Amino acid sequence: MCENVPEEIAKKGKELRSNLLPLKSKNAYENVYVSFQDWKYKNRIKEVTEDVILAFLDMRSQKLSPCSLWPEYSMLKATLKAKENIDIEKFGAVISYIKKLNVGYRGKKSNVLTREEIKTFLQEADDGEYLFEKVALIFGIAGVCRKAELCAMRFDDIQDCGNVLNIVIPDSKTHKERRFSVVNEGFGVNTIDLYRRYVALRPTNSPLRLFLHYYKGKCTRQNVGINTFGKIPRKIATFLKLENPAKYTSHSFRRSSATLLVNAGGDITSLKRHGGWESTKMAESYIQESFGERVKIAQKVFGDEKLAPNELIDNEIFMDKPTNLSYSEACGSSSSSSSTSKNTAQNVYFNNCTFNFGVNYCKDSK
Repeated sequence: MCENVPEEIAKKGKELRSNLLPLKSKNAYENVYVSFQDWKYKNRIKEVTEDVILAFLDMRSQKLSPCSLWPEYSMLKATLKAKENIDIEKFGAVISYIKKLNVGYRGKKSNVLTREEIKTFLQEADDGEYLFEKVALIFGIAGVCRKAELCAMRFDDIQDCGNVLNIVIPDSKTHKERRFSVVNEGFGVNTIDLYRRYVALRPTNSPLRLFLHYYKGKCTRQNVGINTFGKIPRKIATFLKLENPAKYTSHSFRRSSATLLVNAGGDITSLKRHGGWESTKMAESYIQESFGERVKIAQKVFGDEKLAPNELIDNEIFMDKPTNLSYSEACGSSSSSSSTSKNTAQNVYFNNCTFNFGVNYCKDSK
């Protein structure tokens, strides 16, 4: 049948199939295809069979992690379909092979920033040095933003409505429009005021991109590059003196935002809508397991009715670092001068702490 197709139509069909590759990541797709063709040439392979694909992926698995092999296969599948009209999706053994490699594999994930860490950075970091990072953090957390989305964000994508900023991401990774808002409550600072102060520093007739290079309290006309956004979480972690700052990567904003939403009671539908995920499994992979959530679940399982779930969350104190908090402060005890205040029990969780106990002897004076 193919022999009866005119050459012009066949050429046009091949050209149209090539255009089916994703525009943003077309170079990555092309690189995988070229790598496959070079490997075929070196091994004198002329026909693409199931065994050939298995051998190629096995060779690539020596350098790639199991989770990285999936996109490698996906890109090879798309390019072979587009350029040679070969469908390797029908090779069932290939899928089974990749799945087997993933059994028991635990991929490395970006560390997340807690609500308290975000609050500390926004409150304590000097605006003269970190104003750009603060605004990027606010937008990244509010919108579950990728570094490419922050980089491409335009000034006219933002609508200042007074107490709320409404932001639109016209072209996300999934080619779908996504919207989110920033409010001025939370984290102990006026987040909208930080945004306005940063915008006020933009030079006249500046580029349409929102984020411009910021240095010593001034903005230049130079756009901030995409790699700079990927380094912001690490820079924040370094300022906060967190362990392993290198683990705070470009995905930290998305994972932190998803975790904050779920820990605050957000359901899976809200999470998927928030981050633009269609797959429930993918959305759940962005959530950092919370110690507080485990405690809530344990209380429900054991039927502890001493504290309501909401009351528990409101009164949790987590101590992962040395602290001078006294026992009475931790347990919510009030002084005798504030007898009218309501005493509320608190749950205190200590990690990696040293306890020093002492006894005070008092003699009654007569």
